[in-house]
Amino acid sequence: MKPNRKDPSHKCLIQFHKGFSNLEDLRSEISSCLVTEKNLWLSYDEDAGIERLTATEKGYGYHKHYELTDFFDLPNSDGEADMEALAYAEPYLWFCGSMSLKRNSPDPEDSLEEQLDDLSDVALDENRFSLGCIPCIKKNGSYELLKEAEYQGKTIKPLMLRGGTKSTELHNALMRDEHLERFMMIPCKDNGFDIEGLAVENGRIFIGLRGPVLNGYAIILEIGCKEFDGELLLTKRDGEDKLYRKHFLDLRGMGIRELNIDKKGDLYLLAGPTMDLDGTISIYRVKNGLPDEHGSVIHKPERLFDVARGAELEHGADKAEGMAFIEGGHILITYDSPVEERFEGKNGVWMDCYDL
Repeated sequence: MKPNRKDPSHKCLIQFHKGFSNLEDLRSEISSCLVTEKNLWLSYDEDAGIERLTATEKGYGYHKHYELTDFFDLPNSDGEADMEALAYAEPYLWFCGSMSLKRNSPDPEDSLEEQLDDLSDVALDENRFSLGCIPCIKKNGSYELLKEAEYQGKTIKPLMLRGGTKSTELHNALMRDEHLERFMMIPCKDNGFDIEGLAVENGRIFIGLRGPVLNGYAIILEIGCKEFDGELLLTKRDGEDKLYRKHFLDLRGMGIRELNIDKKGDLYLLAGPTMDLDGTISIYRVKNGLPDEHGSVIHKPERLFDVARGAELEHGADKAEGMAFIEGGHILITYDSPVEERFEGKNGVWMDCYDL
C-alpha cells in the first residue's frame, strides 16, 4: 500500500484543568474524541470517565470531568473502563469500552521466569464490558451529561447494555458467532476481540473493531437496542435471526480505530495496525454509509489520506486514535502517546486538524 500522506491544515490546542488528578495520563492517552457544536468530548485509557471541553480561540479548554460511577453502578468502582469510543445521537451521548481481554507485558528488570509468567497472564477488567448512553442536553450554550432529563415530554435516564461483570449481552451472543467465536478469548493486542469505534444514526448502532481482522478485512458490528426496566436490550431486525449484523471492509489488514458519520450519511473510518506496532494510520470513507441489510462486504472503501506513519517518528508515538468532525469542513485527530513536541506547558497538548 503506497503512502498517501497529507499535512494538517492547522493545529488545535487542548488544555486540561491544571488540578486534574490524572493529568499526565489524560493528555498522553486520549483514546476517542467527539464534537457537539462548541464542546469537545474525550475519553482516555486509564479511567472510567468522560471529559468535556469548550471551544477557545486556539482550540478547546474549560475542562470538566464526569465519572461514570456518578451515572452507573460499575462492577469495579475503582477500575478503568478502557473507554475507547464515543458517539452522539440526540438526546444521548453514547460510550463503549473495549470489551477485551489483555495480556500482561514483561518487565525487563524482572527475572526470566517472572517475564515468562507475565506473558502467560491474561487479565480481565470488569469495567471494560460496558456500552451505554447518558442524557446529553444543551444548557446555556454547552452540552451537559445529566442523571435525569426531560426530553420531548419524557423523562430519560442513563442506560447500560444488559450484562454481567465479565460480559455483555452482545459479548455473549458473539461467543457463538461463526466468524468471531475463536477470537473472543484472545487478548486485544493479539488480534483478539477489541472495540475502538462507535457511531449511532437513526437507531443503528455501529461498533468498530480494532481486532480481529480476518484475511485483511476489518469488521463493524451493527446492533439495535430498546429500553426495558432501566437497561438496554439488543433487538432483532424483522426477518433476521441474530441480535447483530456484521459488515466486513477491506482495509488492507488494518483494524478500526474510530468511526464517524457525517450529515450526508457518509461513514468515515480511522484505521491503523491491529497489534501494538508502528504503521500507517489512514482515513477511509464509505459513501452513503453501510447498507441496511443483515450484513455486507465492502471491497473498495475510499482511502482518503494518511494521518500518521509511526515508523517516521519514533516507536509507539503519535498513535492516532480519535477522530471528530469540527467546523469548517475539518476533521480533528487526537493521538495516544503524542511526541514530546506536542505538549504545551503542564496541561496542554497540540492535536492536528485536516481539511476534508
